[in-house]
Amino acid sequence: MSIGIDMKEVLAEIGISVLNRRTLDSGEFIDYEPNAQVTKPFIREFFLEGALSYDTEQIVGDIINFTVLDRDYILMSLTPESLENEPYLYGGVYYRCNVSGEIQRPSGEADWDEDYRKTTLFEPVETNVYALQTEPLFGTDLDTQSQIGDIVIESDELYIPSSYGIKVKDRYQSSSGEYYIVDTVLKRRFSGVDVCKVSEDTR
Repeated sequence: MSIGIDMKEVLAEIGISVLNRRTLDSGEFIDYEPNAQVTKPFIREFFLEGALSYDTEQIVGDIINFTVLDRDYILMSLTPESLENEPYLYGGVYYRCNVSGEIQRPSGEADWDEDYRKTTLFEPVETNVYALQTEPLFGTDLDTQSQIGDIVIESDELYIPSSYGIKVKDRYQSSSGEYYIVDTVLKRRFSGVDVCKVSEDTR
C-alpha cells in the first residue's frame, strides 16, 4: 500500500532507530511521545506511545531498546490504523523496563547451609531478562506513587514477556542482587506479557 510506504519513509525521517532484542534488528524507526496522562507521575515516567510502520516486525512482548534514551521497553500492545482494510501504520504502547536479571527454577535438589538449614537449589532458565517491577497498578491511585525507583519487597507486580515462560515458584534474581519468588502468574491481562505477583524469596 502506497500510503503505508509513504508513512514508513516519514518515520525514517522523523523517528528514532530502535533495537529489537528478539530479532537483534536495529533497522526500524519509531516516532514516540510520552503518554498523554501527564498528571500521573508513574505513567509519565514509565509509559510511552509510538507510531510504527505498517510492516513492523515487532510483536507484543518484544523488548525494544530505545538507543537515544538508553532504555529498554516492553511492547504491551499494537493497534493498526487502517485504510480500506489495510494497515498503513501501527500504534504501540510501551512500558519501561526498570529491572533486568535471571529466571531460576528449583532443580528438585536441596543443600544445607552453614546453620544446618535446608536450602533449595536453583538452575537458570533464562538470562538477560528485562521486566517492569512495580507496586500493583490496578485498583490503586497512581498519583500516590513516590520514589518510583525503589523496589517494594512485600508484594510487587512483575510485567514480563510471556516468551520467557516464567512459572509459579520460579525465582527472579535481579541484577542488583535481590531475589523474588513468583507467587502468581496472570496470563490474561495482556496478550504476550505476563503479570506476576512476586515477593521476597527466602528459600
